[in-house]
Amino acid sequence: MRDKPSILLVEDDEEYALRLKKNLEVDNFAVEIALGGKAALDSLARTSFDLVITDVKMPDMNGLELIEIIRKGGRQGIDPEIPIVVLTSINSVDTAVVSMKLGAADYITKESDRPEIVLRLKKVLEQSRLINENLYLRARLAQTDEFSEFIGESEAIKKIKSEIAELSPQGVSLLLMGETGVGKELVARALHRLRGHGAGPFIVVNCAALPDDHLIQSELFGHEQGAFTGATAMRKGKFELAVGGSLFLDEISELSRASQGKILKVIENRSFIRLGGTREIKVNCRFLFATNKDLFQEMRASRFREDLYYRVNIYPIVLPPLRERREDIAPLARYFIAFFCRRYNKPLKRLDARALERLMAHPWQGNVRELRNIMERLVIRIHGDEIKAADLVTCGLVLEPGRGGTIILPPQGVQIDQLEEDLTRQALERSGWNQKAAAGLLGISVDRMNSRVRKYGLTHPTWLKHKPQSMDETGER
Repeated sequence: MRDKPSILLVEDDEEYALRLKKNLEVDNFAVEIALGGKAALDSLARTSFDLVITDVKMPDMNGLELIEIIRKGGRQGIDPEIPIVVLTSINSVDTAVVSMKLGAADYITKESDRPEIVLRLKKVLEQSRLINENLYLRARLAQTDEFSEFIGESEAIKKIKSEIAELSPQGVSLLLMGETGVGKELVARALHRLRGHGAGPFIVVNCAALPDDHLIQSELFGHEQGAFTGATAMRKGKFELAVGGSLFLDEISELSRASQGKILKVIENRSFIRLGGTREIKVNCRFLFATNKDLFQEMRASRFREDLYYRVNIYPIVLPPLRERREDIAPLARYFIAFFCRRYNKPLKRLDARALERLMAHPWQGNVRELRNIMERLVIRIHGDEIKAADLVTCGLVLEPGRGGTIILPPQGVQIDQLEEDLTRQALERSGWNQKAAAGLLGISVDRMNSRVRKYGLTHPTWLKHKPQSMDETGER
């Protein structure tokens, strides 16, 4: 909702309309008058309003007809869900009841005093806001991240918590940067949640999940009925749904330059037009952006617009990967175990010392998301109230040799050649495909590493093909 709620007052009695407009403006409403039902439809198609107040008895189109046209989506560009309040005389309560059956949210009599009118209008607007938020939340329920809190005890997380606490009330746009799975959306949610009650909805758009410009623009801008094949009804876009709240554009670096240009225009003008529409709709939300790429390098490579880069990079926050903040592993693991035990109605489990040691030693290339997935599997598959180191292997955690003891044989056994190949490949990837460094990670000689590379046919573009099969003194092929 806007800072000053906008109302379309539909009334053919101009003198009364001007008097009511003046009274409502005293209470911080923005009011536009339409002298009749047909004029109201023109205004609604041209401008976005938060609420309609309509008289019932009007010469060109009565209020009941107007409500029916709006609710049935009978006019392009008009929101069929806009809340409507009916104006009636004290002797026309029956008509007011009929109007509510048609979809009006409430009615007020023309004899009501100003405080009562204002109170009822505010209740209708608040009800409308809650309905819109609930509809969106239901659509997002299956995708909602499990975190209710931003978990972490490391200095890096403490610093980020301090920053978001300071920035939350300021409304400044943020750019969140970090590897996939580090928790960028969690920071965005925490930033939004700190605004407290009435902060409006938190709307998420994963730019990487939308395959083409048309879908991206339909998702963000919405569309009018008939805008394209399959557009059977008007649909609000995310810019419109985020009114009064926060719009989180995740993986913004994945947008095409064409879509980047359209988003830049919205950020600059604070308005947009639905696909297939003609009227401008104001944008009133906080923008939060995230990327797992170096936007500066993307800009230098001409994959990201320079003008948009400087628009989104107002206040950057970098989230370090989980492997660089190991003191966060234990509290996160315990949080996930408790969460999934509640979800699956299981007794609370705990990690034994050896299992926790294994978790602390793991590289967590998938970051918090990988840790979450492992904890969920453990809760589902492991019986008893204690999680042991061997259980981690059962649930897919590849343990590192030479870190905290020997590898534990899982109950289903292993294929030793496959294990050796996997560990060899992991060591090469970890060392940047430097064979000497990879040999050191596995605790074997350079010759043995060279033998394994040949045995499993491992290659990499950085290795020079004209070199002999043995390694040079730098450890590279």
